[in-house]
Amino acid sequence: MPRLLTILVLSLLVAGGHASIAFAQSAGDKANAKAEAERQQQEKAQRKKDKEFNRDISYRHVIGPDVLPLGPFTVSLYVGGQLTEHRVRVALQAVDVTKKAELENAKTQLNGIVYPLCLRLFEKGRPSASDILLFKADVEKHVSNRFKDSLKGVFIESVL
Repeated sequence: MPRLLTILVLSLLVAGGHASIAFAQSAGDKANAKAEAERQQQEKAQRKKDKEFNRDISYRHVIGPDVLPLGPFTVSLYVGGQLTEHRVRVALQAVDVTKKAELENAKTQLNGIVYPLCLRLFEKGRPSASDILLFKADVEKHVSNRFKDSLKGVFIESVL
């Protein structure tokens, strides 16, 4: 009889162990499911933040469909014995869409006009506000000399 009692006690202990393991697994599954739901929610929030951050607002959409972007132009110069690198994006606003098409067909010529002016913009280092205004006036003057009555404005999209 004591043997039967021992087997009975052992079987209860083993059954209780399986029950506690099953209970622990269900609690672990709930915790994992909860952690997974939180992780997915965090990823969704991060994707939303990334989408807002990566939203590309370009001047051609803000100003209108008649804007032709040029660049980015990378300028590497030695200023005061130090190598400086800058990037410039320029946008030219045409009078209308047909003039924009004309300018777009001559984009290589426009790059040939604008790039040397970009080099001159950075030859003293980081440009000041007055240097940028002079750059825009020079670009407008040179492009207007080559393409009569087709340019409405010059914009600098970014200077890095």
